Amino acid sequence: MVLERLVNVRIALKQPFWVFILGGIISTISLALSFLIFQESVGLISNFFITFAIMPFMLDFIRYEGSNIEQKTEELKKMNIFQRHRNVIMVYTAFFAGMVLTQTILYMMIPEYWSQKLFEDQVNQINLIRGKATFGGTFSTILINNFGVLILSFLFSFLFGAGAIFILAWNASVLSVAIGMTAKSLGGFKGIPLAVLTFFPHGSLEILAYFIGGIAGGLASVAFTKRRTEKFGFIIRDSIEMMIAAFVLLVIAAAIETTIIVA
Repeated sequence: MVLERLVNVRIALKQPFWVFILGGIISTISLALSFLIFQESVGLISNFFITFAIMPFMLDFIRYEGSNIEQKTEELKKMNIFQRHRNVIMVYTAFFAGMVLTQTILYMMIPEYWSQKLFEDQVNQINLIRGKATFGGTFSTILINNFGVLILSFLFSFLFGAGAIFILAWNASVLSVAIGMTAKSLGGFKGIPLAVLTFFPHGSLEILAYFIGGIAGGLASVAFTKRRTEKFGFIIRDSIEMMIAAFVLLVIAAAIETTIIVA
């Protein structure tokens, strides 16, 4: 497809800003196509379009990451998991940020009727989350819910290479609407910084955990295609360590959310 060819792995590594731009372009086109073709569940369908559009690029990137581990195993052993996978985390972050910023601006710029129409699924999800927070959102329930998303991120990427993109795209769209709704209540665009800070303490850790879970699943998938090589064990251990790190991040995020945000 044309969209993912605008940015290849080499460009993404050198200039992740273009991945940020790509996230914005794909989000805008996906929302427009979803509304023109389906009109029902636009918010959900647009995430399928985003996933299909970026999947080839992300698959190439995961394969590159697996190949890089194979070629530089001894050098990478001296680094921690965040240092070893900083490039792919950076690319995921840039794409996610591009989606969030673009969809937040779209939500705030278009008339209320159309924003509710385009993002109805996300608004419903936010209302559901707020209801749980109001009626007994405890540390354990938050952690269990987030851990379930982490497992799905891992499994989707393990089975489909970069399948966690759908989960990340959905979380990006929900976060965008949440920021937009909060910013509107704070006076419009000038309220965006404070709206972002409202969700940043726990939200950034949760999203990072899902990034890591998706990367871990993708690496495990690559490892099983090379299970007869000596690098298999190292890649699998790396994947397990990443899942442990992701779980720790979710524990911290849940603690922050229950002690600071909910309180």
